[in-house]
Amino acid sequence: MIRYPFIYNQVLQIYRDMEQIRFPIEPDNIISRFSNCRIRTYQQFAQTNGCSIRDVILLCESKSGCTHYDVANNRYLILWNSDNADNNVSGRKRWTKAHELGHVVLKHLPLVAEPMLAEHGFCPMETSDFEIEADQFAATLLCPMPLFAMLEIKSPLDIQRVFGVSNEASNHRWDEYIKWLRYRRKTAWENDMKRVAMQKGIILP
Repeated sequence: MIRYPFIYNQVLQIYRDMEQIRFPIEPDNIISRFSNCRIRTYQQFAQTNGCSIRDVILLCESKSGCTHYDVANNRYLILWNSDNADNNVSGRKRWTKAHELGHVVLKHLPLVAEPMLAEHGFCPMETSDFEIEADQFAATLLCPMPLFAMLEIKSPLDIQRVFGVSNEASNHRWDEYIKWLRYRRKTAWENDMKRVAMQKGIILP
């Protein structure tokens, strides 16, 4: 079962902790607030450990990113691929980092006591919901729909321009937004997100 209220409340808390809301959101800045979490590129990890990028991809079971968890010391290492190959554009990299941050914030790794979660995890039956949750976290963190009207988001192109996500992610988020407008019931979370944005102010690209 996907824990949507939990995900939304975690994103709300992150926004509350910001001094000012600046779009596009940079996951690196949020990750730096976690004393038990570090972030490195595949390239940095390969150089430090004297291995190839291919080795890192095989270790992570993903071309994009993964999160390693030190169970004994409750420490995380987020790895992400900074290479531009295979259409790994800046928006996709931002999404990857937000997705991996989602695994940390939503405490997926301690729940399954696995040392790593990647796109193709060790236990698909256990982690499939976690991948959906991490994607939902990334979408909500990077492109919060309660703020769309305030930011005059009127097309996928506006999403891409303001939130700095890929063309594919922008189109998908726009489709979700249309459905959200049609079927949503206003919630306290939506009102809280708007209130936080108005209180802190928003800086746009």
